[in-house]
This record gives sequence, structure tokens and C-alpha cells, in this order.
Amino acid sequence: MNSVKKYQIEKIGKGKDLSLMDEVIVEYPLEIYVNGEKFKRLTCTPVEIENLVIGYLYSENLINSISDIKNLKIEENKAYVELYKEKSKKKTREIKNQAIDRENLFEFSKRFQNESEIFKRTGGAHSCALVKNYEIIKFEEDVSRSNAVDKLIGYILKNEIDLSDKFIFTSCRISEVIMEKILNIGFNLLISQSCPTSFAIDLARAKNINLIGFARGERFNIYKKNENLSIIWGWYGFIRCCKNWWGDWLTSFFDGKNWI
Repeated sequence: MNSVKKYQIEKIGKGKDLSLMDEVIVEYPLEIYVNGEKFKRLTCTPVEIENLVIGYLYSENLINSISDIKNLKIEENKAYVELYKEKSKKKTREIKNQAIDRENLFEFSKRFQNESEIFKRTGGAHSCALVKNYEIIKFEEDVSRSNAVDKLIGYILKNEIDLSDKFIFTSCRISEVIMEKILNIGFNLLISQSCPTSFAIDLARAKNINLIGFARGERFNIYKKNENLSIIWGWYGFIRCCKNWWGDWLTSFFDGKNWI
């Protein structure tokens, strides 16, 4: 199913009006039925719908793992889910120490902006990615920021992915709802190109989860940093820092060439 739809529009500019075809992100109704009863109606971008349904059920605490789903069938704009009567035990996820190399994060943030084809075509998509060593394992996008996160959660559950050495990177504003989803699945680090809300910051600090916002270009803000996270300079960043602080003469001490 298409995630983009074309419309004839009038584009008004300074001194110039145009009649053209514009691409718009699709908003698709999806009804979720659980054990024969209608549970929820979502509006979504019609890609990765199975991941969305699984992730949404997990976020709503209807399941603890993919094994709690007896059957899942998607027909047009309806998802039919049959759950076992007893939920499995919720998995306790391991937390490992992580280090953010600021130079690598600067570079990754720039690359991330080019990942969303739907956003480039329509300007209407929210994106999030599962990341390890600044490489994207899985990328999801949707007209709804909550759906984009739930799609990623669904993928994690389906593939039983270890999150201890990974983080989530997103384009969207971090609200309390988004933060609760991240906490529920077990991430220790959330990075966004946008801002967090006050509730999200308070929740991150109360639950001791690392939260970084405004990761754009060559900057980011740390709203919460726990004992498992280190912010480091890579070698390139160290040399550039030396150049900014003490001038070219110090960088020439390391190598008689201009590295920066």
C-alpha cells in the first residue's frame, strides 16, 4: 500500500503562483481487534503494520513478548489478534555501559536526516531508529510519532533483540508518552533531534534513563546522564578541540599537517 498520495494544488509564492502535483503522507485508519473485540482505532502510515500492532500491544501492556500472541492476521485496514490467556513473564533487560563519542554522534545525526524517504517527499513523517555503533539496525517512520516508536518496538520483540549495547535515535519531540514506551521496552539511552517535554525530563530523571535532545548538526543537550553513560572525545574531536582552544601551533605538534 502506498504511503504517499498525490494531490493537485496551488502553490503561492512571492511574485509567482504555480499549479502542480504535491505529494502528501497517507493517513490510514487501522482497527485492532483483540480476542474478537474491537480494542483500538489508530491512524498510521500503511507500512510495517504488523510491527505497529505488536509494538502497540506491548506498549498497552497486553503482551510481554511475541510468544503471548497466538495468532495475528491483517486484512485491509483491520488487524485481528488472538492472545493466550496467560501472559509470559516480562523480560528483564541487561544494561551495559555505553560511551557516546560526540564526533560520531554529530556525523550520525547528519546522516539520519537523509534516511526518511517519506519525509523528504512530504515533510510529514516522524522517524526513529535502532542504533548500534552509529549504524542503523532498523529504521521506522510514520505520520504519528507514537506509531513510529511502536513499530520499532514491534520489530525488537519479533526478533528478540538485545538492547544492552544499542540506543534509539528519533526525529520526534519526546513526550511523556514516548518516554514511557522507551522505559517499558528497556532502553537505557534515548537521543532525539527534537526537544523533550518537562514530563519526559522528569520521568527520565525519576527512572534514571539517559536522555539527550536537540542532537542536530554539531551540538546536543543532555537532560539526564546516569552512571552507565560516558560522553567522550574521539581522536579527531580531541585534535579539533585543541585547535579551537590553543591554535594551529598545538595541532602542528601532533602532526606537521593540517588535520582539521
